[in-house]
Amino acid sequence: MANVLLISYDNGSYIPFFPINLFYLKGALEKKKHVVTIYHDDIDHLDKASFAHWLSFREFDVIGLGFCAGYWQYKKAKEYAEVIGFMRKHKKFLFVLGGHGPAGEPEFFMNKLGADSVVIGDGEDSICQIAEKGQRGIVKGDPVETDEAPLDCYESFPMIEYRLIRWPTSNNIDFCFPILSSRGCKWNCSFCYRMREGFHERSIEAIIEEIKFLNRNYNINHFQFADELLMSSERRVEKVCEAILGLPFRIKWDCNGRLNYATSTLLSLMKSCGCCYINYGIESLNQKILNSMGKGLTVNQIYQGVEATLTLGISPGLNFIWGFPGDTKENLFECVEFLKKYDPCDELRTIRPVTPYPGCRLWNKAVEGGLVKDAEDFYENLHKNSDLFSINFMDMPTEDAHRLLRFANFELIRNYFMKRMERSVSSCEKLYRGDTSFRGFREV
Repeated sequence: MANVLLISYDNGSYIPFFPINLFYLKGALEKKKHVVTIYHDDIDHLDKASFAHWLSFREFDVIGLGFCAGYWQYKKAKEYAEVIGFMRKHKKFLFVLGGHGPAGEPEFFMNKLGADSVVIGDGEDSICQIAEKGQRGIVKGDPVETDEAPLDCYESFPMIEYRLIRWPTSNNIDFCFPILSSRGCKWNCSFCYRMREGFHERSIEAIIEEIKFLNRNYNINHFQFADELLMSSERRVEKVCEAILGLPFRIKWDCNGRLNYATSTLLSLMKSCGCCYINYGIESLNQKILNSMGKGLTVNQIYQGVEATLTLGISPGLNFIWGFPGDTKENLFECVEFLKKYDPCDELRTIRPVTPYPGCRLWNKAVEGGLVKDAEDFYENLHKNSDLFSINFMDMPTEDAHRLLRFANFELIRNYFMKRMERSVSSCEKLYRGDTSFRGFREV
């Protein structure tokens, strides 16, 4: 039996996103009778000294840290690793890394952060092997085919805090929570940093059982399917919707979707069982760019799908990135005009530069083209912020590209606050014309 610490890193969020990965790891470890502690830095926001003090009074056999690719995550991982490295002078334990970030360049992260192991892929079986056998080095986790979520583990998480997160269409009395409907993705976009191989759908029965459990025990009524893609096929969505319609209570729900499946018929079914919001990865409105990144979408499907989503009263999340090889100023401002026309502004949407994270196909192109030397160069010298270019693939100076992005995002920020202001003015008008349901200009 091993004593395992899993770190939920501080993402700097006022209300944190539930750490689904740690939930599944904890369930797998406890099933094998290991003892698991979660360090909730996502909630407590403690500094390095506080973490060091907390760790100095405890003994663990394994310490695990998982994170996705990103400048913030890399910075936080180095802070935890510094404390863990100091503690290793006085204590014996294994330090294990996981998640999409380390999976892209495992040897770099293992050496940089002083880890004993890096897990690539699904981590449930791998973390148990490490806890039981002390496995070191790069550990490739086999895809987990289980449908069941370790529901009993929810009791050991601070659910009162986690259910307070807001989704774009949540109201003040919703309790919100993310769950998984699948793992992996059927598509392979050139810029995607997710290293999991294959696609596995959870059974509809297991998903519904989890929804019932969370509603019954924590009054959660607004769910987000937080996996890469709920809309993996029309039939898949139909089966999920039919099951949700069979629930003895009503829920609201959001998901990540594909515009090639966003037909009026399917969207109408989704709306009928509580779908409020679909997050679409559009990325570009240029067909050549879409083809080169492997999106499997046409521009016509994008326009038709977004219009159908809005017509059915579902809020669309409209994601664009700019800066692919061959991208132009005209491509950027076509996306700006699209957002100004179609974005309902339930959330602030801006356009970000393309970032080729280590491990993706676009990363290989950057290395081959001499735009980046290696992962050390990327994380230490180039990737300083997700809204700035780390690597510029276009035929224009980076200074000009940033100038164009700044102007584009100024337009989108103005559009967002103008639409929000119009809503407030409309509420004011209705109030003084007799609508007494208005609660006031200050947020309740």
